[in-house]
Amino acid sequence: MIDWEFLHFIRPAWLAVLPLVFAAWLIARRWEGRRRGANTILAPHLEEALTVNRRSRRKIRPIDGFGISMLAATLAAAGPSWSKQPNPWFSETAALVIAMEVSDSMRSNDLQPTRLDRARFKVLDLIKLRTGSRTALIAYAGSAHIVIPPTTDIEVIKPFLESLDPAIMPEGGSDATSVLPLAAELLAGDAVTGTLLYVNDGFDPADIAELSEYSGREGAAAVVVLVVGTDEGGVALLPDGTAVTDSRGGRLDTAIDAALLSRVEDEASIPVIRATTSDSDIRQLLRRIESNLRLANDPNAQWLDRAWWFVWPAAFLSFLWFRRGWTMQW
Repeated sequence: MIDWEFLHFIRPAWLAVLPLVFAAWLIARRWEGRRRGANTILAPHLEEALTVNRRSRRKIRPIDGFGISMLAATLAAAGPSWSKQPNPWFSETAALVIAMEVSDSMRSNDLQPTRLDRARFKVLDLIKLRTGSRTALIAYAGSAHIVIPPTTDIEVIKPFLESLDPAIMPEGGSDATSVLPLAAELLAGDAVTGTLLYVNDGFDPADIAELSEYSGREGAAAVVVLVVGTDEGGVALLPDGTAVTDSRGGRLDTAIDAALLSRVEDEASIPVIRATTSDSDIRQLLRRIESNLRLANDPNAQWLDRAWWFVWPAAFLSFLWFRRGWTMQW
């Protein structure tokens, strides 16, 4: 997939050949048209009958295939590139801060066994794929708290992750913005290359302004969101099997506001990924984290030369020149 934001040419001097290629194609096409029109030896109806591919020659001519082939070859020589060669050392220095929501709504059973359990599974799958990379864990509800500072030891994170429960949180609610100063503290000098990952079941409308301010701040870590749960929601159950109630005594509403998530993406420019039953969400997260590394401009990383994307079309078109009626005649 082409990342248009980073598209450039490693050897841009070759682009100066493009006007020459276009001029040669235009001159040759006009010359061929005049040469064919100047034929007075054969009668027009005989020439038409004896011409190979007479129906297509008026639209697409051999010179057109040659021109496209030369265009592709010139672009290949210019060295198009839109991504860098991954640097393993650089990847391992980039920290990931996971902010896990541990509120009553995460007890919802719309994803079995609960949203919180499903979130744990997803986080474990993610950190297993990032072996050697530093990961920190924050738990938040009405307030945010550091659970594990950045570490490369998955086995250290696992028991703390499994012990997270709304009952141990000092304040109820869901204050996502309380995570931001703690994440900045954990990332410190690695903020440019690091990523803050929210694992939750949504945000409050009041969070958007502060999230927007943070994501637009120069030098701040990139933010990604993994939303666990369905739009319809489910029933949030306490360990004794009773339903969690809200402040009015009714059953806690755990529905997810999809429109609000769209606002987070549009207004705060924060990508939102919905949790799935497959590992497609984890793959998306990994791509986002890798994209953040590219944005960090690692000075030691080399741009990948994607010339082969254009070499193959040029080679394929050149094969047409061996086909009867497509041989170039200069």
